[in-house]
Amino acid sequence: MAAKFVVTARSADLAKCLSQIGALDGKSRLAVEKAMQRVTKRIKAGAIRRVAVRSGELKNSISSGFSATKLQGVVRAKKPYAHLVEFGAKAVTINPKEKKAMKIPFGEEYIVRKKVSIPARKPRPFIIPAYEAEAPELVDEIKKELLKNAKITK
Repeated sequence: MAAKFVVTARSADLAKCLSQIGALDGKSRLAVEKAMQRVTKRIKAGAIRRVAVRSGELKNSISSGFSATKLQGVVRAKKPYAHLVEFGAKAVTINPKEKKAMKIPFGEEYIVRKKVSIPARKPRPFIIPAYEAEAPELVDEIKKELLKNAKITK
């Protein structure tokens, strides 16, 4: 199973608002759920726009989900190297563990090396900037939905 890189939206204002949702009626909760689903989808779209594309696999692996029970939106990249693209990685030298050399597949042939140096990779964030762009809108959209619902029930 591929590793998942998951970002979950949390903020102080949002936590305060969500803690009070339990006291609200069903229509208000449904309105907040819909607002959070819309923002989660926009975060996903922003991540897809921002991701570095080489083969397109990472871009195609970006997905989003929403848990109504937890009132939690999740945007994830399912490729096991997604966190390396998001946060970068430092340079590494790999030495063989059991033998004197490593056999590395290269096309239909193999390359034999005593050690392999992997260069440092700079961070190329795509999910965090997408979240930061939408975070201010999240609280505003929830407030707007609650106010709209409050006017209907009055």
